[in-house]
Amino acid sequence: MKNTIRIGTRGSKLALYQAYRVKESLEQKFPEKQFEIVIVKTKGDKILDVPLSKIGDKGLFTKELEVAMFNNEIDMAVHSLKDLPTVFPEGTKLGAVLERGTINDALVSKNHLEISEFTSEHTVATSSLRRKAQLLKLNPNLNIVEIRGNVNTRIRKMEEGYCDAMIMAAAGLQRLEMDAYITEIIEPEVMIPACGQGAMAIEIKDNDPEIEKLVSAINHEETMITSSAERAFLNTLEGGCQIPVGSTCKIYGDQVKITGFVSSIDGSNFLKESASGPVENAKQIAIDLAKKLFAAGGKEILDSIRTENFPEQKVELPLQDKIIISTRPADASDDLPQLLQNAGSKVVSLPMIQIESANLSSDEIDKLKNLDQFNWVIFTSKNGVASFFKQLIEINGNTTLPASLKIAVVGEKTAAELDYYGYAPFFSGEKNTSENLLKELIGKYNPQAQNILLPIGNLADNSIQNRLSPANKVTRINIYSTVKPATADQKIMDLVTKNNYDLILITSPSTFNNFCYFYGTVNLSKLKIASIGTTTTSAIEAMGVAPLITAEKSNTGGLYQSIIEYYKRK
Repeated sequence: MKNTIRIGTRGSKLALYQAYRVKESLEQKFPEKQFEIVIVKTKGDKILDVPLSKIGDKGLFTKELEVAMFNNEIDMAVHSLKDLPTVFPEGTKLGAVLERGTINDALVSKNHLEISEFTSEHTVATSSLRRKAQLLKLNPNLNIVEIRGNVNTRIRKMEEGYCDAMIMAAAGLQRLEMDAYITEIIEPEVMIPACGQGAMAIEIKDNDPEIEKLVSAINHEETMITSSAERAFLNTLEGGCQIPVGSTCKIYGDQVKITGFVSSIDGSNFLKESASGPVENAKQIAIDLAKKLFAAGGKEILDSIRTENFPEQKVELPLQDKIIISTRPADASDDLPQLLQNAGSKVVSLPMIQIESANLSSDEIDKLKNLDQFNWVIFTSKNGVASFFKQLIEINGNTTLPASLKIAVVGEKTAAELDYYGYAPFFSGEKNTSENLLKELIGKYNPQAQNILLPIGNLADNSIQNRLSPANKVTRINIYSTVKPATADQKIMDLVTKNNYDLILITSPSTFNNFCYFYGTVNLSKLKIASIGTTTTSAIEAMGVAPLITAEKSNTGGLYQSIIEYYKRK
């Protein structure tokens, strides 16, 4: 019998809320057991600049959680039910659902305008084709734009003029205690919700009777019946949430009624039907309703949408057959290896640094417990952000920051990592260096007599602290440690020795120093290196090596582009 049960979740603010709801429910039923939260990143958390409809969404927010279950890193995974594919991967199943929250979509708008008041002059943002189709059915002249990111980021974009309004799930806003932003709760008669919207799901392995028994004790039967019928409707139409399909199911005594629709993206071809019958037949009623819509023209609608969103594309492979050695630490959120592989290369992992959580002193822990004493927090890397919030979860049990705390970040990747945890930066440096951040921050705000928190890595220099300390109180906490790995894969080192590779990626001075520790200092000048930026290149050149490539923009995207351009020139 397991004494500690591990609950897997994404790290966003909403995902953590849901995971803690599950944890609290289980603790009430099983006070003798220990339950802990484990954060796992997913593909959906990494891709914030591409419309969901263009990348597909089955498992986008769930796959890595399922992998963690199969690897015995977690015992169950908590999801928003609407994010789950209708067919589970072999070996997993839906274990339970909690009582459903609000199923409706909600309108968030400037000037408290309601849907009926919008004209062709207004811009409405949504990342959902389901919502887009229904909005255009209501008003074909609306300007609809894509929007991604956490709720705070979306609201900030709206307030900065990106759009006049947004459509989001009401339950998410309510769970984040952001009800005040809701202008209008949209009735299902006006906008049919996503299948399973408002429900929290617990996914488990199908061969784990102990965990199945635990979660079944907190299962809400009515929510299971209605949401399962909606998912059966969706599955029959072979759809994901990124096609214009939705349904809503409701129980009336011993009867159930389900309403569903399928539509073209512009809302011009809109099929909607309802069906009723005994509760015990809910799934079959939903399946029959979907088949009716499919036969009535739904097939042609869906075929057209899939052709439009996933057309055949000519694949270019500028890095065909190139062998690239990555010295970056293994990290599920690192998209660089995938980018390089998509361009045709073979990427070999040779991690030259490891990121470890720091053991904080009692004084440092006390400071994280009392963040309201700080005016600013400055993050210089995504590792700093991730480690900071991991420590917060362990210390405070949540990721909540004081509303008055201003956040400054270096670069896009750091800002994206912050977005993942539900926050938007008050100030973001345009370039990926601490020097530029300081120059821009001081130039714009000139902080004086401020209490500033600096969560940073153990190898970072004191440049920020030294520059800001004369006029402010700066508290540095080494929130994580960058350490040399114990060993290096000798087979991969042999590739370097025998010159059987095309590039070695070096992304920090410490990465290069650790590589030299394992490789030695003989023949360094013959290394074929791609450097992430000028700071790293300076460290490499100090050892007598001239990198073939130095990224113009000091981030993974910039490094990727510089590699592509280098080979296109050859």
